[in-house]
Order: sequence, then structure tokens, then C-alpha cells
Amino acid sequence: MTSSLLIAIVTDDVSDTALDIAIREGIHGATILPASGISRSPLTTFFGLTFQSPMTILFWIAETTIANRVARVLRDELDLDSPQQGLALTLPIDQLFGLKPDSP
Repeated sequence: MTSSLLIAIVTDDVSDTALDIAIREGIHGATILPASGISRSPLTTFFGLTFQSPMTILFWIAETTIANRVARVLRDELDLDSPQQGLALTLPIDQLFGLKPDSP
């Protein structure tokens, strides 16, 4: 079994939805970190002030095909291809210690 790290960086208002999607698609357990950042084009609001939504970084470790499928579902259901919505990505894991695979 090959494993991948699935990372989603999403706005706080959809972080619970992202967690629900992962659970529905078969990934249980996540590491959750609050985040902030500077985008290429911050949203300009009233009186020329800029606004950057609070963000959440979600990390999951899963079998590679599941991680890739969940990343695509996150993209589709959270509209991640639209500006200012967030992103999802997967990275291969070469070595993994401290986590045993689920038993059948």
C-alpha cells in the first residue's frame, strides 16, 4: 500500500464541510491547524481596505488512490478552482512511522 499526504487549505467557513467530505469518502482522522496568509490578489473591500478570510490547514494520511479521489471531491464540492476558495494537494509519502494501516 502506498500512502499520500492530502493537504487542504480552506477558509474557516468550509473547514467542517471538508472534514465531512473526507469522512464520507473514507478518510478518518485529521490534523487541523489555523492559518493566515497573503494571497496574490487580496480582496479589496470598503474604503480600500483589504480582507483575507481566516484559513484552516487540514492534513490527512491515506492510501494514495483514496487521497487523490478525496482531493478531487474537495475541488469539486468546495469550488476550489474559483479565486480565494483555497486549495487541495497530495504528496507521496516515502516513509511513514507511528501509524498502522487499518485492519480489514
